[in-house]
Amino acid sequence: MHAAASGDALIAPSVTARLLASFSEVQTNAPPRQPVEPLTAREEEVLLTVARGRTNAEIASELHIGLSTVKTHVASLMTKLAARNRVEVAMWAYETGRLSRLPLPGRQAE
Repeated sequence: MHAAASGDALIAPSVTARLLASFSEVQTNAPPRQPVEPLTAREEEVLLTVARGRTNAEIASELHIGLSTVKTHVASLMTKLAARNRVEVAMWAYETGRLSRLPLPGRQAE
């Protein structure tokens, strides 16, 4: 409950990465939806870290920003992408080619 309240991932990042890697292999004919407003450069950075399964604390550390700033960017991404959760944000990153393939745990990206 503490993780959910703080906005952190509720499933392990490794599980999320495997799920999204599998999802990205499925072909769809529908074009990805476009954001309501263009994403800022910082939102694009946060988008990629969310898609890699990082927690808010990990994103803050990696991007050298505060935890509340990460939460603000994630909330903004969810609003702009009409996403209900972080998984939908990550799926959008795949659908739009921003992150074409995640390395599975123990493997390097190609």
